[in-house]
Parts: sequence; C-alpha cells; structure tokens
Amino acid sequence: MILLKPMSDFDFHQFLDFSIDSYAEEKVKAGNWKENEAYEKSKHEFNRLLPDGHHTTDHLLYSIIDTDSDAKVGSLWVHCKVEDKEAFIYEFAVDEDHQGKGYGTRAIQELEQILQDQGMNGLSLHVFGHNNKAIRLYERLGFETTNINMKKSL
Repeated sequence: MILLKPMSDFDFHQFLDFSIDSYAEEKVKAGNWKENEAYEKSKHEFNRLLPDGHHTTDHLLYSIIDTDSDAKVGSLWVHCKVEDKEAFIYEFAVDEDHQGKGYGTRAIQELEQILQDQGMNGLSLHVFGHNNKAIRLYERLGFETTNINMKKSL
C-alpha cells in the first residue's frame, strides 16, 4: 500500500534540489537546452511555477510513502486547474531502487481518486520521448497520446 502525503518543508527542499537537476538533464538529453545553460533555466522554471514553494495555490506536492515500511519511495507534483476541472502532472518520480515494484501504478491510482474527490475530470502530463519506461506505464494506466513533437538533427 502507498500513501500520498503532503510534502514537509524538508521533503520539499530535497524534491526541489533533485528535480531542478533532473529536469535540466532531461531537457539537455531531449535536445531542448544546452548543457551550460540548463541548470539556470530549470531553476528559473521551478521558481516561476512554484513562487510560494510547496504552498503555491492549486499545486499539490506529495511524497509517495510505502505504508508497510513507512519509507519515502518517490514524489508527485500536480497542478489543479480548478476552472477547467483538469489536473496536470508536472513531475512524477519513483526512486530508482523502488521502480518496477508497482509504486508508480498505485501512486497514479491514488492520485486519480484524490482528484476525482476534488471534482477534477481529467489528468494529463508530459513525458520525454526517450523515457520508454514511463511511456509504457502511462499507456498501461489509460493515458492517451495527445501531441507528439519531433526533431531531426542537421
């Protein structure tokens, strides 16, 4: 069993440090940003989206907890667009040593229930094209492709 627990101040700062670095790396891997500018761009983006940290209005930031061991196994950041009754996952991460054990599936299912209880009608996300493991998970959970961006190096 898992629990989506609102992030503590400590967990939020750990999440932020990891996520800024991770997002910068993914944007470089995807060919969107140059390596020498990626960290600052990533930091700017997080500051823009979360101006009040984990207290930013309409943003839900959770630690994913394994209730059997009380261990934190990942994190989840969701923006609820209340007026549209739609939610968007900005970040979803299961720690590497906990992947492939069903935590991701259970976390999304728990999130869906929370969002339905809040009156949300839809859930969307972005996934980098090179992240095949995540794409398979989202497809298995019923997400459908809505857009595809393509690039060719010259």
